[in-house]
Amino acid sequence: MRKLFTLALCGIGLLALGSVAQAAPIVGEIHFVGAWAPLNGGGTATATGIDFVPPFQIVLDGTDNYAGLTGTSVAFQDFSFVPFAGVPLWAFSSGGLNYSFDLLSVAVTFQDSTQIGLRGQGVLRLTGFDDTIANWDFTGNQGSRLFSFSSDNVAVPEPTTVGLLGLGLIGLTAAGSKRSGNVA
Repeated sequence: MRKLFTLALCGIGLLALGSVAQAAPIVGEIHFVGAWAPLNGGGTATATGIDFVPPFQIVLDGTDNYAGLTGTSVAFQDFSFVPFAGVPLWAFSSGGLNYSFDLLSVAVTFQDSTQIGLRGQGVLRLTGFDDTIANWDFTGNQGSRLFSFSSDNVAVPEPTTVGLLGLGLIGLTAAGSKRSGNVA
């Protein structure tokens, strides 16, 4: 029984060491606002891509890993959604950290003569964190030439955390069996 308990404690220690060396996923939401123009034609109804008009793209707000970035200037990359080709969509630096987002997919959710809506998935990147898959949304208004863009990621428990919990339960079970005299 003592060997089982010692083994469980060693396993927990190894998993804890592994989780210290591993970066964490990016969590939170980030929202941008800025100027844009439809690519390929006369307006939103026939647009096949987005042309981001410099210099007006800024962080509107953010949560978790993106908190405190309001007002930060952001460089957006123009992109085509017909045909779609993934691009590094946006990037900026703040406080010695580099933030970026690469498009993986895009779908047109609505498109008419006044507005366009896009949705998809991409990869969030942040210095010191694991690259993290996230959802994104873009809404552009033809009349004001303003857009809003947001991306978000919901935290998912890491396998290391689940493993630590399991080993801890094994250790507690072994300790309880020893105290009650039920040696396995």
